Amino acid sequence: MLAKIQEFISETQLLSKSDKTLIAVSGGRDSILLLILLHQLGYTVEVAHCNYKLRAEESDNDEDFVRKLADKMGVPFHSKKFDTKNLAEKDGVSIQMKARDLRYDWFEVLSKERNLNKIATAHHLDDQLETILINLTRGTGLKGLRGMKEKRGKIIRPLLCVSRDEINEFMFEKHIPFREDSSNASGKYFRNKIRQQVIPVLKEINPSLFKAVNNTTKRLRNVEVNWDNQFLAWQESLDIKNGVTKIDFSEVVENNISFIQQLLRSKGFSYPDIESILNAKNSEKGKKFYGKNKYAVITGNQQYELYVQNEDDIKEYFISENLPINLSFDLVPTPVEIENSGSIAYINADKVQGKLRLRKWRKGDWFIPFGMRGKQKVSDYFINNKLSLAEKENTWLLCDSEKIVWIVCHRSDNRYRVDDTTKNVYIVKHEA
Repeated sequence: MLAKIQEFISETQLLSKSDKTLIAVSGGRDSILLLILLHQLGYTVEVAHCNYKLRAEESDNDEDFVRKLADKMGVPFHSKKFDTKNLAEKDGVSIQMKARDLRYDWFEVLSKERNLNKIATAHHLDDQLETILINLTRGTGLKGLRGMKEKRGKIIRPLLCVSRDEINEFMFEKHIPFREDSSNASGKYFRNKIRQQVIPVLKEINPSLFKAVNNTTKRLRNVEVNWDNQFLAWQESLDIKNGVTKIDFSEVVENNISFIQQLLRSKGFSYPDIESILNAKNSEKGKKFYGKNKYAVITGNQQYELYVQNEDDIKEYFISENLPINLSFDLVPTPVEIENSGSIAYINADKVQGKLRLRKWRKGDWFIPFGMRGKQKVSDYFINNKLSLAEKENTWLLCDSEKIVWIVCHRSDNRYRVDDTTKNVYIVKHEA
């Protein structure tokens, strides 16, 4: 086993003797084996143990077990307790997903504090197959079928060359103690169902299942490298101005549809979102689709275009910050001589709530146009005033903590008009 792991590490260039590695050790057989093997191979390692407080005393016993083993081996030990269940409920995500986020966030912080340049996890061939099957069941692309990489950034997986059976055999043969997580035997979790009910059947069909999976993932990695190079070349050919990526839908053909999907995935869009976007090229002008941090706009021009807006264009800027447009602010007492100019807004400062801020418009935004009583959607205002897509996307909103104050260079909100009771006025000027 020792020689096999060392050969895999050398072949994949996971570690060198100068590296300092943080090992995620739960106390289970996989992570205990990883700790022992890397330590025996002479690598500089430290231990990180996460106590998710999900199994009461059992979780504390796991932590104590790992601490004693690390002390016995003379390896630095670090542990952290997480209120995982409550945090998961608060964020509206599964416990497994929250636990994953918590541990990797902590590993990153800890590795920086301790000047460790690698983070090792104990994922093995069974984990790889389970991950691929889960991805396939839920729907996936090339990366999902490829499975986990041996290394991703500073994260390495030195056990991806061995199966669970090989690990079990080694642990029992060497009489190495470990902690058994009772939740692994539960059929409650999706991964456990794959592990307990699906993989045994596949092993019956093909006794060399893990060898076949390992070979397949290697082939897919080679395909992925070629695809990535082509994607980067395609991405460099795109028209990108002021943080906006423009894609001409008339050029969407079979050989670059996957590139568009990958670009949108990288901007926070799900696969169902992407499918809707690609099917919407004949939809009404200016239709928006929102991703996690980005959004896309479909135009109805003769040459259908997709605009992917940069995250910086949907952030908010307080007036005390460096603004993306040239605005000047003066706070003056009344009376004020009002100049009739679209590039100047006179805002009743007494009505402003909190700090003024600048942002782009968002779906659902509304205001009460100056001189009117009824509210109007900003999108309807754009349509009524026949703003082009470019004009919409280049329009900024001046807001307070609650409402839109001014559609910059267009119209202010009637609720902030200057009247006889106004004592202080913001004079806001836009200079091109």
